[in-house]
Amino acid sequence: MQKEFSAIWRSPKHSGIELFHAHFRSFAFNKHWHDELAIGIIQAGAEKLDYRGQSNIIPQGNIVAINPGEIHTGYSGSEQGWHYRMFYFDTKLVTQILQQHSSPGKTPMPFLKGPIIHDPELFKLLFQLHCSLNGTHLPLAVDSLLTLALTKLFANHGDQNISLRSTKDISAAIKIRNYLCDHWQYNVTLEQLCQLTEMSQYQLIRCFSKHYGIAPHQFLVLYKIHQVRLLLQQGLNAATAATECGFFDQSHMSRNFKKTFGITPGRYLKSI
Repeated sequence: MQKEFSAIWRSPKHSGIELFHAHFRSFAFNKHWHDELAIGIIQAGAEKLDYRGQSNIIPQGNIVAINPGEIHTGYSGSEQGWHYRMFYFDTKLVTQILQQHSSPGKTPMPFLKGPIIHDPELFKLLFQLHCSLNGTHLPLAVDSLLTLALTKLFANHGDQNISLRSTKDISAAIKIRNYLCDHWQYNVTLEQLCQLTEMSQYQLIRCFSKHYGIAPHQFLVLYKIHQVRLLLQQGLNAATAATECGFFDQSHMSRNFKKTFGITPGRYLKSI
C-alpha cells in the first residue's frame, strides 16, 4: 500500500530559516498559523488553500505566500496531491535583509499580497535557494540567492497597505488572544474569558472566530503546539514537551503537532 505522504523537515545552518519538503496526497492540515513568513513553491500537482476567507487553488509552477500570524489551512487541490518545498523565514531575518537593500528613507514592505504568486523567475530563484540551503554550497552563493529572492519577492509582490480584517470587537478579540498567550500553560476556561471581556459565551466565541478564523480553544491548542516545537528545539523529548505544555497525553499532542506542521514530533526531532 502506498504511503499517504512523505515529508522532510530541515533546519539548515543558516540562522533564521527552516525548510520543509513534502509530497502529500490526502493529508490535510488543520487551521494553523506560522510565526515565520511561509513561502513555498508548488513543484507538481496543486495545493488548495483556505486563507483570508477564500479558497484558493495553487497549481504547479506557482508560489504560495503566507504572512506571519495569518491563519490558514492546506490540502490537496488535485487527484495526485501536491509536491512542494517550503521556507519558513524568521521575520527578523526578513526585516534585516529588506532594510539593507531598500532605498534610503523607504520602509520595507512587511506584508505580501499573496497567497498565490505567479512569477517564473522568482520561482526559479526560490528553488535554487532551497536546494542550496539543503546541500553543500558556498556561503556566498546561499547569501546571494537569499538576498535576491527576498528583495524580489517584496519588491514585486509586497503590499504596505494590507491589514487584517477589522471588526467592531477587535479590541476584545485582541484582549482574548493576549490573555491566552499569557496563560497558555493553564487550563483557561470560557468563563474566565467572559469575565475578562464582559461578553456572553456566544458573543465571545463569535467575536474571536470572526477576527481570527478559529475558536478560542482551537487557538489555545495551536499556541501550545508552537510551544512544544520550541521545547523540542531546546532538546526536550516529545513526552516531556507534551506534559510541559499541558496536553492530556503524548498522543494528543502528537496528533495536533502533525496536523499543524505536517510531520510527527519524532521526525521533527531527528531533523534538528
